[in-house]
Amino acid sequence: MQPPKSNVCVICGTRPAVTVDHVPPKGFFKGVVNAQLRTVPACWDCNNGASSDDEDVRFFISAQIGKQNPASKQLWENGAHKSILRKKTLREAFVANAREVAVVGADGSQTMRIAFHIPVFTYQRVLARTTRGLYFFHCGRVLPASIRVNAIMLTGTPNMETEEIRMLNFENIGNGACIYRYGILPDDPDSSLWIYEFHHAHWAMVTTGAASAAQTLLIQ
Repeated sequence: MQPPKSNVCVICGTRPAVTVDHVPPKGFFKGVVNAQLRTVPACWDCNNGASSDDEDVRFFISAQIGKQNPASKQLWENGAHKSILRKKTLREAFVANAREVAVVGADGSQTMRIAFHIPVFTYQRVLARTTRGLYFFHCGRVLPASIRVNAIMLTGTPNMETEEIRMLNFENIGNGACIYRYGILPDDPDSSLWIYEFHHAHWAMVTTGAASAAQTLLIQ
């Protein structure tokens, strides 16, 4: 599927589009063969200026999901692990906030795991940029810069079998490396809901536009 054309950056909505940006970021697909990544028109600042954010978020997602499957193992070994070795600031921030916590499994057994803080604002910037790009990819319309985009991490695996979720559009990139579902309100196209699943282990939700419209689509 080829992305629609735009002379204006679909991320910021103001500067000329002189390059293309991967949405989600290309680094999220390390080790994935023939991922058929999606690109959208972007300005130089929105594309190249966000690479450090992309790398940091990739690390924290990878550190959270670990090596649960072959794709997440490749994400860590070919991307995230190299990032923390190379980026001193990222490494120091991770070490300063990491701590051991007790986790109780479904069978009642207790194990110790490493807990850490994810940089919320960096995470939100990356998911907001990704959503603006995919919004354009599917709608052929630039989401106005004045429209608010909110991103949150979801704890655990949400229930994807509800009627509301089944109504959403379904997309799969990189054989499950990124699965996302989205819905855009026909009578208010600035308002939408996006649910992201990375490597079958990390979940996020993004809403655009009016909160009341987003709640119409919200997970129950």
